[in-house]
Amino acid sequence: MFKTVPSFVDMIVKATETKIRNNQAASVVEELRKKDCPKRELLYLLGMCENRGVGNSFGMMGFDPERLQTQLRRIRRAAKKIETINGADVPPRWGATEFGKFLEYAQEKNGKPSAITEFLRLPDMLNEYVSLVEHAAIYLGGKSDFYLNIAKAVLVRFVRQHTGQYHHGKVAMLLSVMLGPEYLQPNHLVWFGSYQQRLQHYRPDREDSPALRAKKTLLECEAAIFYRMDILHMGSKFIRKNRRTVLRISDVE
Repeated sequence: MFKTVPSFVDMIVKATETKIRNNQAASVVEELRKKDCPKRELLYLLGMCENRGVGNSFGMMGFDPERLQTQLRRIRRAAKKIETINGADVPPRWGATEFGKFLEYAQEKNGKPSAITEFLRLPDMLNEYVSLVEHAAIYLGGKSDFYLNIAKAVLVRFVRQHTGQYHHGKVAMLLSVMLGPEYLQPNHLVWFGSYQQRLQHYRPDREDSPALRAKKTLLECEAAIFYRMDILHMGSKFIRKNRRTVLRISDVE
């Protein structure tokens, strides 16, 4: 980020420095700088500490929690019906559907497999999709403060890496500039303890395959990048303006 888009970094650094100066916290930044904490990087990471994202299930998924669960159950039932149509739930050569055999033949024949073989994976893809939606609803949306937690954790780790200590008091003072004067050191320590506990005790879903776990991690990475795109919240506007759905791609290409 510092090398690829320095102008973006400089914009955030300048805005954050103004906030720091207006809130009489410049001395805290200077104290950390004297302890070998690079000022520019510190201001950038501090400037990223905003509570971005949506605050409810409807904003994240387009459904309230109850209706969302109903829709996800329908998707799982659809996946099961597709398995039946594909003949995946019956033993080979004991009643497998003719349609399923067409797809399997398209996959097994010599040469390049046909594009229609992708429909053999459709049930698995739908079930994985439901798992990703459920993961997003729990860990990325609602009151999870997903992006803010990541931004604060990166800031805390950065300070510790460069100074050898967490400096919770100083970090809390800087965060209060971004998050409001009610964010004091006790609040910061409570957050730090709960966040550390979550990291230590996080356990992936037992039924998750390694591939699905990787996709959940990728989803979190993409969400973090999306929310980080611009301090002026241009991310969602950019996506809406440039969204390339399957239909739009087919129209263009």
